[in-house]
Amino acid sequence: MTYLLARVENFARFDGESLTAEPVMGYGQSGETPHEIYNFSVASDGFIYGHLPRSGGGDLSRLGEKVGAKEASGITVVFISNGVLCGYYKNATVFSSTERHPDGLQAGGSDIFCRVRVDPGDAFLIPVDKRNDEIQPKPRGRFPVLYGDESSAWVKWFKTWIGNRKRSFASEKKRRTWTQGVERDSKARKLAIKEYGYKCECCEISYKDKIRAAMFEVHHKVPYAVNFETRPLEISDLAVLCANCHRMIHKMPDVSDINALRTYLECSSPLTHQKS
Repeated sequence: MTYLLARVENFARFDGESLTAEPVMGYGQSGETPHEIYNFSVASDGFIYGHLPRSGGGDLSRLGEKVGAKEASGITVVFISNGVLCGYYKNATVFSSTERHPDGLQAGGSDIFCRVRVDPGDAFLIPVDKRNDEIQPKPRGRFPVLYGDESSAWVKWFKTWIGNRKRSFASEKKRRTWTQGVERDSKARKLAIKEYGYKCECCEISYKDKIRAAMFEVHHKVPYAVNFETRPLEISDLAVLCANCHRMIHKMPDVSDINALRTYLECSSPLTHQKS
């Protein structure tokens, strides 16, 4: 895989909103609007088009393509400002010559010409308050772009950073899902017990003392994983079952049909529970 490192202005956003420039390039210092402000905005055709400073990146032979090639694909483009990582593209296409932005966008009264195209799912903009990672080793000079490959020191750093980022996100997602799951299950149990009491809806066993009442569990008639993040918690989706019936109903073809489990138990063998 081949890499491009591009130096850009450090804006609060790259999509033209709330611009707070910290000039690091010539045009930023002169007060002109940098053309990369739309580098993370989705165009009308569904792609993102990126501007590279000073028409950098046009030497496709350094991106693994033959001389005269019109484009190079599968390129990782990394954006930095003052050496700090701002965002990146994966699996991007780099053009040999600049192309006008398909939506005719302008910056400072001038047409924006782009050299990179990427699917929005492969474009990652780092929030301003998270831009704390300085690329290592910090490249010297005031270059517009640098070419790199797997042997480049800054590419090795970037790959390590990506690996750490993925592990951090995976850990956070697991923690958040577990926390939400525990919180939701706790709310569901309280809601169901308040509505139905300590009584199994299937075998009808019931207890009032807290020790034996611990056997009752909340059952989600709508599978728990379906629209977990957005589905509202409805009392009609819940049932109170004893631990045995709860485990058995999850073996039934329709986990919402408690009557079907009751019929199955009555036809196959006598219930071992005794009502109290």
